[in-house]
Amino acid sequence: MRTRALAALITLAVSAFAQRGNIGGTISLKKRLHVNTLITEPGTIEIDYASAYSFSSGGLLMPTALKYTPVGHHDWWGRTEYSLAFNSYDNQASQFGQSVTLTGTCVLRDGEKLDLAIAPQVTAFLRDERGVRAGATAIARLDVGRNSIGTTFGWSGATHSSPTNPAGTIDVGAGFGRRLAAGGALGHFSPHLNAGWERSTGVPRIASLLEGVEYQIVDQVAFDVSAQQVAATGHTPDRQVIFGITLNLGHPK
Repeated sequence: MRTRALAALITLAVSAFAQRGNIGGTISLKKRLHVNTLITEPGTIEIDYASAYSFSSGGLLMPTALKYTPVGHHDWWGRTEYSLAFNSYDNQASQFGQSVTLTGTCVLRDGEKLDLAIAPQVTAFLRDERGVRAGATAIARLDVGRNSIGTTFGWSGATHSSPTNPAGTIDVGAGFGRRLAAGGALGHFSPHLNAGWERSTGVPRIASLLEGVEYQIVDQVAFDVSAQQVAATGHTPDRQVIFGITLNLGHPK
């Protein structure tokens, strides 16, 4: 259960700032509220990759997160997962993303069914913006049988705000997932549903809805396909399709 509580928050923290521009990062977070393991197994390295296409803009985002949970007996070394996330995108020309995010996710409660965690994060801009963006995200996840329910609350602020980098952002999310069977072929499939709400300084409120299904190929590899609708207040929704893969590389030698 400890490993479950961490990974959901890691991607959550990785995507706290990315809600407006990093589609794939947000999707990765939402999956970990219910169907994915929430954190990498202690001592292993995991790569979380996604490819997200927007039908409205025609842009293709390709975010990647590299995650590691050290083995230990301390809150900061054994109960905390560390991740580095970045992205590239293709909108007629391939470019590396504008930011890199570092996150540390610490488990506060490792219960039989209920897990609680918190994840501070810092985003450094590589171009287009100045300063840094910092914040934290909290997550609660309840596992009952083959059902998982998760909720998140995040806040982030900018040291130097701009029209595309709001001074403050609050986001709230919830999700539900269910493994179809305890074993057999259906046991590899987990449909899931998410809803989210975001409010930023000087920016219209944003609501999102995501529906998808994850397929656990083997213990170390999972594939996910999802559809997402994102709409700002008074605007036509942006419809997106996302393909993602989670690969655990095992223990480094």
